[in-house]
Amino acid sequence: MSAVTVAGRPMPDLTADLTAGRPLGGLPVLVRGMGPGLAEALSPLTEGYGGRFTQNRGGEVVYLPSGAEPLIYLGSGRGVPCHAAIAYRPHCATVPEPRFAAPGALPRGPAHFRREVWPLVAKDLAFAYYRELLTAHPERARMTWAEFAPAYAAEEWGSKAARALIRNAVPRFADRLDFDRLDRPLGGIRFGDRAGLQRWTRGYLDADLTRRADPSFGADLALARALSQARDALAGTRHADPWLDGFTRFVAEGPPAARLVELRALAAAGVVMFLGANLQVRPHGREEVWRVSGSAWPGTVEVHAVLDARDIVDRQEEYR
Repeated sequence: MSAVTVAGRPMPDLTADLTAGRPLGGLPVLVRGMGPGLAEALSPLTEGYGGRFTQNRGGEVVYLPSGAEPLIYLGSGRGVPCHAAIAYRPHCATVPEPRFAAPGALPRGPAHFRREVWPLVAKDLAFAYYRELLTAHPERARMTWAEFAPAYAAEEWGSKAARALIRNAVPRFADRLDFDRLDRPLGGIRFGDRAGLQRWTRGYLDADLTRRADPSFGADLALARALSQARDALAGTRHADPWLDGFTRFVAEGPPAARLVELRALAAAGVVMFLGANLQVRPHGREEVWRVSGSAWPGTVEVHAVLDARDIVDRQEEYR
């Protein structure tokens, strides 16, 4: 793999050093990337240094540090890990076929994805989401699905009328689908210190684990299934888009819930600290010292190693 260069200085290939057993214990380490392979990336930095997961008397998963681990800082493009996988079944057995983003409805020539293609895809995704919500939980809606569906189909996605229709039909804010909030949970949020970010991220993990285990939020599963279908339908066409692929992985292809339970335990033990999204990594003074800042908190932290979670997983596969 090619070396990463930041501000003109090549980062050392610490991924290979980690695989070869280079000691990082006691050092502050930045792990970039919080995708589905995060647990595999964290394991050699935690259990690999003698720590272990166990359960307390209340049955809660906790991490018992050895004291030899690195201090692990975590950050990614979105600043949060992928959503946990969903284990329950949806009320609606099938996913609606693309209707608004059907092949005949898409632009015929080259098109700007976010302006011309995404509104059609988003309308299909929300159609699947609200169908599940209104048919499985009519008590949480002011309209029946039979009333909502034709009115929804007639409105342009994102228009004032479409937003008003959804607010009318779905009174609870928590039940409404907000793609911007889903895609960038930390968007526009800034904390006074890193401690505030830690509390927020641990609360985000708690809420995600609770929601992904609760069948009353089956509309989330309908959305995940529709996302995978939409991504696959566009794959290989001129309308395929890297953002949609990443968004689908984030929402629909996350790790088992047990992995996020372990991440929460690592954070509670103080072994992992979250740095959020939009990290800036710059060389600082001595060789192999890096200064890290983020958009969600003031100040900087210094680290002695910068690891890419995706590279760690790839290298582990190479060495097996």
